[in-house]
Amino acid sequence: MKSTPSYSLKHRQVRFVLSVITLLLAVLVAGIPGALTLMRRADAQVALGNAKSLRIALQAASTRCYAADAPFRDASRKGGVTEAVWNQVITDSRVPGDFWVLQTGEDGYEVQSFLYREGDFSVLYSREPLTYEVSYQQPFIQTLGPEGRDAP
Repeated sequence: MKSTPSYSLKHRQVRFVLSVITLLLAVLVAGIPGALTLMRRADAQVALGNAKSLRIALQAASTRCYAADAPFRDASRKGGVTEAVWNQVITDSRVPGDFWVLQTGEDGYEVQSFLYREGDFSVLYSREPLTYEVSYQQPFIQTLGPEGRDAP
């Protein structure tokens, strides 16, 4: 008969341990979405900071081009600017992403809007009114044609 109380004690200990493990797992599962949101928000802040550095570098490059009467915008080139401007902006800003100048002023030098892309984040800059819009994008479907280009 003495084995029954020890069995009951062991049974209670196992139940307690299982309850604690279940509680810890529930807290962990409930906390993951919040932690991921905080991490995504931090990455968005980094992308925003890089876009602001890019804006300053674009402004400096456009001022240099204007002073030298050199071309700044070239819609047929990467980023919508001349190759020299592209290289200078990337060197000055040290941003890891890509950018595209979407609109310049009537003089062709003052950047009115650009798009900056870093990983899954896109930052859209607009001069009037001065705004930065950070978006998180994740592709769901990506198709490639037979030659490695996007399919129509």
